[in-house]
Amino acid sequence: MARTLIAPTALTLAGIDPGDVDVAAELTDGNMFAYREGRIFYCLNGDDAALTVTVPTPVTVGSGALAVADTTVTIPAGEYRLIKGFGPEHRQADGTVHVNYAGTTPTGVMVAVFD
Repeated sequence: MARTLIAPTALTLAGIDPGDVDVAAELTDGNMFAYREGRIFYCLNGDDAALTVTVPTPVTVGSGALAVADTTVTIPAGEYRLIKGFGPEHRQADGTVHVNYAGTTPTGVMVAVFD
């Protein structure tokens, strides 16, 4: 399989209920969304164990080609996180940001992207 694209939802002055626009996370192959400065990634961990969300950074720096550390966020069971601050270091060659998930056979993980 391949990564599943998450289409962004525009935030409005009236507000957005993430539960109205979120989709099931692709836990095996991961998700992706088009890179754009200011995007917010929403992740609800509906599982009964902690979930680790990893945003890989494909870039290296310096003459030694030092890898830039991936961004990781741990989400406790039953909680959600809004993640912001995706920089150019998170942009893959195809212009997307990749998101991977790890946990004890996670289930009930819902995601969305907001502008």
